[in-house]
Amino acid sequence: MLIDLVYAILIVLAVIKGYQKGFVIAVFSILGFIIGLAAALKLSTAVAAWLAGSVNVSARWLPLIAFIGVFLAVVILVRLGANLIEKTLQLALLGWANRIAGIILYAALYTIIGSIVLFYAEKLQLLQPGAIKASITYPFVKPWGPAVMDNIGKLIPWFKDMFAELEDFFNAIPNKIPAQ
Repeated sequence: MLIDLVYAILIVLAVIKGYQKGFVIAVFSILGFIIGLAAALKLSTAVAAWLAGSVNVSARWLPLIAFIGVFLAVVILVRLGANLIEKTLQLALLGWANRIAGIILYAALYTIIGSIVLFYAEKLQLLQPGAIKASITYPFVKPWGPAVMDNIGKLIPWFKDMFAELEDFFNAIPNKIPAQ
């Protein structure tokens, strides 16, 4: 029952956020974060070197300032592009499709996050077996996180078998803890 209530709250929040943001803004926000992070990691040293000759700031802070500056600049540029695309969709009278797709995207994202939280809660024995049995949504939500991560693992090897490794880790914990 508690699991179902928490999942229902997550879905309501996803519907609200998906309706407010829409699909385009949601996708570009995720892309902006990823591209911004990659650009900041790659370009922060060059920007820090350029800033060293241009500003009067301690050299110790320049890498951090450069990283934050590049990250924010890229995120803002991507967001401006997203706003332009969203305005175009609204002019083409496709705003409703953008919002429905946004609701679906956020519902899927929140379900995946909920699945990962359930995985950890179950492995850390924070969930009572009775709560799991009483839940209607648990069998539906539980497999999402591991399934998505396994599919991402096909594209990005670092994610491969992540949940299987975590499962092995949690199963090995009782063997490593000395009996008292």
